[in-house]
Amino acid sequence: MILTSQRAAVAAIALSLAFAAPLAAQASPTQTATTQVSARVFTPLAITSNEALRFGNLFSPFTAKTIAWTDNAASGGRARFTITGEGGAELALSITVPENIATGGNNIPLSAVELRHGTNDADGTGAVVTLNTGTANALNVTMGGAAASAQSYFLRIRATATPAANQAAGSYAGTISVAVNYTGS
Repeated sequence: MILTSQRAAVAAIALSLAFAAPLAAQASPTQTATTQVSARVFTPLAITSNEALRFGNLFSPFTAKTIAWTDNAASGGRARFTITGEGGAELALSITVPENIATGGNNIPLSAVELRHGTNDADGTGAVVTLNTGTANALNVTMGGAAASAQSYFLRIRATATPAANQAAGSYAGTISVAVNYTGS
């Protein structure tokens, strides 16, 4: 009798396996999908200061001296910067012009500061924007040219220096700072 119950148990297990296997085979197959992964790396940004803002020599009687867009000599000239980067990309510029140029405790105030900017390197071209002194001036611009190509963008800065009638003699200096980043747009 023990042998019969063992046989019955083995038969029951075999029967359950026989029915379980077809049920497992009827399960839904796994579904899959794929997609591409990509990225575009922009041309690295670079900025170069090509020329300094120079007022040259100021003589008595002291009067205001304004630099013209075309001035580019040791006696006076506009500042010039070149930005190179990705064609068609939007850039965020931050330009800070000092309120004064100074030597020791003496200052000569700067005023009428203007930025001429654009994709053409010619002096008489580009949009003109008035800049404030002593604070960062924010401006977004777009590089010319097609994407995936290195392009150039040009900045020129001019100003007026107004020394006092009794301005102390000396070599006066200051710093113009230009920062540039891609905006991601």
